[in-house]
Amino acid sequence: MAGFERHRVVQELTEESAILHRLASQRADQHDAHLTSLSAIFVTGGTERQDLVLDVAATITRFYPRITSVDVVPYDLSQPMMDPQPALSEDLRQQVVDMAQRSTGDLQLQQIADQPDHYLLVKRTPNSDAARHALALEIDAAALVATEDPFWQQPSVSLRLLTPDGQSALVGQTAPDKVRFSKPLGSASQPLVLETALAIRAADLLPLQQVIFTVLIVTALFLLAALGLTQRARTKDAERRATLSAQETRLAHASRVNALGEMASGMAHELAQPLTAILSQAQAGRHLARRGDIERLSVVLNDTVAQAQRAADILDRLRRWSKPNRAPSETCAVDDAVKSVRNLLALDAKTKGATITLVLSEPPLFIDADPVELEQVVFNLVRNALDASDAAQVTIRTAANGPFAILDVSDTGPGVPENIRSRIFEPFVTGKSDGTGLGLALCQRLVEEMGGDITLLTGTEQTVFRLSLPLSTKTVLP
Repeated sequence: MAGFERHRVVQELTEESAILHRLASQRADQHDAHLTSLSAIFVTGGTERQDLVLDVAATITRFYPRITSVDVVPYDLSQPMMDPQPALSEDLRQQVVDMAQRSTGDLQLQQIADQPDHYLLVKRTPNSDAARHALALEIDAAALVATEDPFWQQPSVSLRLLTPDGQSALVGQTAPDKVRFSKPLGSASQPLVLETALAIRAADLLPLQQVIFTVLIVTALFLLAALGLTQRARTKDAERRATLSAQETRLAHASRVNALGEMASGMAHELAQPLTAILSQAQAGRHLARRGDIERLSVVLNDTVAQAQRAADILDRLRRWSKPNRAPSETCAVDDAVKSVRNLLALDAKTKGATITLVLSEPPLFIDADPVELEQVVFNLVRNALDASDAAQVTIRTAANGPFAILDVSDTGPGVPENIRSRIFEPFVTGKSDGTGLGLALCQRLVEEMGGDITLLTGTEQTVFRLSLPLSTKTVLP
């Protein structure tokens, strides 16, 4: 409330100051027009028609009381002066001449020493280096900023009018504690600086009775609002719980439908190739049977059996991935599974000109898992490495890392294509032309059921698949 009231009074001061500033600037511009008119009359009539200048000067002082005197002063002070009553003092006449002689065409402004709330505005005439007279207006600065607006009659409001250099005050001798508005007048010849301020007291911003009344009202409103918000929060919470439950049900259903759709799409894609081959070969076999070509028929039937076996393998892998047969876990040695896989694939590696190198940790590492499942995971990884390229160099490395057994399978093949690296463990994603895309998905499922993790490392020179499996906490008998 105090902040709002403070902002209001400061805003009011700014608006009123802008109005006063605009009014004083317009009045100052009138002085320029007066001097221009007087100069034109004097140049036209000269000293012979002093009456013209005096008449205009009398009119100006009558209609503009802030202009207390209009004078025409010759540079040669011994010559007679053309000025109304009261006449300028000798010192002031000399000051006017000095100001005019300093002029290069612009008006001259200077505070009057004997009357600090008045200032002189001087113009040479004619306005050239041939000038021999000075036109002077003596102006009451207080009248320049005078206004009947009641705002400026408040004791808390103060204003000052300073000379253009800001060093001397024409109006308001005491500087306000904190200036809220300060701006030179808009007159080019009289850029006097207008400063205004407003003394704000705490009692003005926070009247005691108003404060007490406001506190009571705010307290009552707060209590009512708190009660209403509490009840509303309870209602919203119940509605949110019901909505979330319904959304979870719909999302779970949509997830199952999407997974089923992706699986069906993958199955259709993977089974399309062997089934298409079986159909084509069956049609060729029927044609060969009609011709009695038994030798070629035998080759076609062998290919048909191979394609049928491939389709059966795809379905078998899909079954094991979706619902693997779980056997009871037991403490088994990681090294035994690695050595068994090397023996199983030794002939295949030799045929391809590849090598399988083991780098096993000492002492041996033991985990709690189904030995067959562990061997199946390692077998799939090594088999993929051998299939990656001919003459591949495959390395199986084991090590302990805190409470985990680490098993890395690396190869020197071309690596996993960049476009499938992030999806390599998803079903039906494969980089091989004849792959099913289920081997790594099955590996991930089995490893996760062992409580571990399988990842494809990045930033390595070779292709590296890493298994991280919890070490067994059971005592292993030698």
